Amino acid sequence: MQYVLASVAPSTVEDWQRALEDLPWLDFRVGAGSAVSHDCDAQIVKFHLAHDRYGGTPEVGRSQVLANTRGDGSPAIIVATPPFAGGPEITDPGELAERTHFTFASCFNEITRLNTTNPGAVTRVLIHIEGLGLAETGREPSIIGLRRALAQQTGSTPWND
Repeated sequence: MQYVLASVAPSTVEDWQRALEDLPWLDFRVGAGSAVSHDCDAQIVKFHLAHDRYGGTPEVGRSQVLANTRGDGSPAIIVATPPFAGGPEITDPGELAERTHFTFASCFNEITRLNTTNPGAVTRVLIHIEGLGLAETGREPSIIGLRRALAQQTGSTPWND
């Protein structure tokens, strides 16, 4: 499995690339839309946007695979992030990293399930920093959470966080 991490801002891509450059299955791109998703089978999309555009009903704590039949330039497979139950705003960096880890791990698990029933359905996944709201979460907690989820998904142990 390959992962594409993208941002509209070159400086953001450079920051994330420096932090995650030791991960060989992660590519970095600058841009938006089909400019960065052109060879991706799937894209992880924040739940409210995913369900508004591609259907389905959000379920607290559960990622969902949705079909993109819109012809909008996004990949054919959309993985909606899991919504969280309401509550106080989380500002602790450790808690933000854990939440980001859970979000990505849940999405990656859904992709694994899809590939189990339909081998090779997803070989390249787009993760767009702004599209997922990772800039609002904070760079460090987001990087830590993504790194942990990728390590878990790939069976590696690159714990440089």
